[in-house]
Amino acid sequence: MKKTALTIGLAVLALVIGVFVGTLPKHSTEGYPLTGHTFNTFKGGSLDLAALRGKKVVLNFWATWCPPCVEEMPELSALYPALKAQQVELIGIAVDNTANVNTFLEKTPVSYPIALAGFGGSELAEKLGNSQGGLPFTVVLDEDGNVLMKKAGRIQMSEIKAALDP
Repeated sequence: MKKTALTIGLAVLALVIGVFVGTLPKHSTEGYPLTGHTFNTFKGGSLDLAALRGKKVVLNFWATWCPPCVEEMPELSALYPALKAQQVELIGIAVDNTANVNTFLEKTPVSYPIALAGFGGSELAEKLGNSQGGLPFTVVLDEDGNVLMKKAGRIQMSEIKAALDP
């Protein structure tokens, strides 16, 4: 009899815990388009893009050898503090070799984080809608990773602002 009561008690406890856990908010990165993409950063360390889930994100794919990429970087750098204040992440994804990026950023610093993706960044850009593979490519994602805006070519800061404030 004691074993049966103990078994029933444990079953009820497990059910209560299961119901409680089932009501907790889900933070899974399954299905999130940035899952599985972790890159080293220019300033050291690494950046797991899946950790950005729950925030609006602006990803700007660029390379040192791309004139329109280099032209828009000072504007993105100037926009970054306002985006950060709105809890929007701006990440530069360098589709270039690390040595070129390091040399470039030492001469031309930016205020936003730069992920050193190398040519593997092209795969992520394609996954996010850059079917032609050109640079620069900018994509704005909502908190769940849905594409709010994507643009191949030089971006205007007003386009980013409009995508974030529909």
